[in-house]
Formats: sequence, C-alpha cells, structure tokens
Amino acid sequence: MVTAGANQAYVNCVLTFLDEQGNDRPPNGGRIRKCVVFEPYYFNHVMAVQSTRGGKNCGGLACRGVGDDAESAGEVEGLLVGPTKHGVPDLDWLRSKLEQYKFTDAATSSSQSLGNAIRMVTLVNPGNPSGVALPYFFLKEITELTKEYGVWLVMDNTYEHFDVDGMNTIEGNGGPAYPCFDEEHVINIFSFSKGYAMAGFRVGYIALSSKASSIDGGKGMGTAAYEEMLKVQDTIAICVSRLSQMAALGALEAGRDWVLEQVRSLEVGRKVILEAMEPLEEIIGGNGAMYVMGKLPNGVDDQDFASSLVEKYGVAVIPGSFCGYPGWIRVCYSNLPPDDCKLAAARLKEGILKLTSTF
Repeated sequence: MVTAGANQAYVNCVLTFLDEQGNDRPPNGGRIRKCVVFEPYYFNHVMAVQSTRGGKNCGGLACRGVGDDAESAGEVEGLLVGPTKHGVPDLDWLRSKLEQYKFTDAATSSSQSLGNAIRMVTLVNPGNPSGVALPYFFLKEITELTKEYGVWLVMDNTYEHFDVDGMNTIEGNGGPAYPCFDEEHVINIFSFSKGYAMAGFRVGYIALSSKASSIDGGKGMGTAAYEEMLKVQDTIAICVSRLSQMAALGALEAGRDWVLEQVRSLEVGRKVILEAMEPLEEIIGGNGAMYVMGKLPNGVDDQDFASSLVEKYGVAVIPGSFCGYPGWIRVCYSNLPPDDCKLAAARLKEGILKLTSTF
C-alpha cells in the first residue's frame, strides 16, 4: 500500500488496529486496546495515538511501564511506553506486559490466551531518535515474541539504508542487505524521505504478508489487515499524488547502491559529532539512522539547554523530553556538508562544556 509518507502509514496502522475497546465477554470485555512504543520514542508515533485516544504525553522515563493507573490519571489511553537498555528495547518488560494483558477464559480458568489487550508493538529500526541500529537476532526474537502472543508488530524501517555497521544482516547468506520478516503478524513500513531525500514528495509504503492462514489455510492476517486498512486509506489520502509516485519509481530504478554511496558521505559528520559529545556522561546511537543522543548532567533541563545552544552557539538539537527522554538531547549529523558539520560540531562541543557548567 503506497502512502503519503511513513507517518501516514503509521496512522493507517493505528486506525486499523486500535479499536476503541473490546467487546469480549468478562473479564476481558471493555478493556482498552493498547499500543506499545519504546523510549526514547518517535514523537509522531505517540501523537498518532494521542490524536485518536486523547490525553497528554505519557512522559517517558517518568511513566516507565505505565498501565491502567496512568490511564486513570489522564495519560494517553491505550499507550504503553517501554524501557530500553542503551537504546535497545527491553524484551523482558515486553513479555511481562504481554502476559499481563493476555485475555483468558474465565469460564474454564484456562491460561490459554484468547487474545491480548495489547494490539500492536511499535519498533523503529534503525532508531529515531535513538540512532541505534538493532541486530538481526534481536529483530528475530521480538518477531517470535509478538507472534507467540498474537500481537501485531509494526516495524518502521524508514532508516533502513542507514544501518551503519550492518547490524541487520545475516552473515554469509547472500540475501538482501536489510532483511525483513515475512510473517502474518508483521507490518513493515518504508519511506522514500530519508534514503532517497524525497521528504517533500511524501511517499512511503506498507508491506504486509500475503501468506495464507497458518491455522486453516484461509485468508491470512496480513491479507485481512490490508483489506481493512484500505478503508482507512480511502478516507484519508485515497492515493499519493501521481507525480510523487513517478518520482519514487525513478528513485527505485536508481537503486540501493546509489543511496548507500550518499550515506557514506555522512561518515565525516558522524565522527565529528560523536567526538563533540564525548564530554557527556553517556551517549547512545551513532550506528544507525543519522542521530546521536547524549545525557546531560543531572539537573540540566534539556529544553533550556537546547534553547541556550541555539541562542549562544547557533546549533539546534532536539530536547529528549520531546521523545519521552528528559535530560537528554538528540543531535542530527546529516543536514550539513562535511566542512560545515565540523564547524557545527566544534560549536556543539563548546556549548556542551560551557552550558552544562552554568546550569
């Protein structure tokens, strides 16, 4: 399904999978369907849930593992924000939540799952804003875990071309450079905005499995989801502009090798930004997408820091609190030519050294 960018693709998923509440029999009936994101999250994903569920920003680190208590306090209904370890989602936490929200048969006291209040788990790889590229074995593990509980796994592959260290590869298999999982429950989202530098054209797409049902050989989950998602598509964009689709087709004809050549040109900027952020006590990312995140000293407000950095040093960063990660900043190294990026990195380092000592 061709969409008006990856953001619209994700909204299609939210509107397709997150119904208002279940109509299951007690004790499962009426439980709000939930979506999982992991901190630091891509803020547009959270806003997509906010726009359909209401409530306020979940608050990231302050609401790790939020559940029904947070919802009753006015947080985003149906949103669970999971923790990460150095930018890698915590699968033990995810399993505990999938188990917690599993539907069971009260009549027979059976522990066999009859579904789950968690309808979809969101994963961005390589990560925005984390800048972390996840390895293939991790992606396989989360794919198997969500399959075990019958939950949709929405994989946002917007930065597929920016897997700097080739983390998502299968050694010696001679297969694709960035393998994806053709499973009934996996929804893959792609974009032309980053690798092909076509952000203004607004072209993305969703790939769903066409496999038959593993239970009875009938219509598979992917096909059923596609048919329902067509209804969403037809009420939002109907279709992407023909001109944009023609441009995207031309980009595909240029091929992946052309994109990777452009990605390699970012290496100078990546290295100087990583060096500039060394004074910070912790850094994550830099091996995926085009981002690096750094932890500010305790007591330093990330939004105040970002404002001062712009005003005094002419360098713009994203406050981590916008991504559910207060006390951190996100730095992008792809927006400038190498020489300009070196200048920006020098200013960034000076700003970090001076500003963190004055807050």
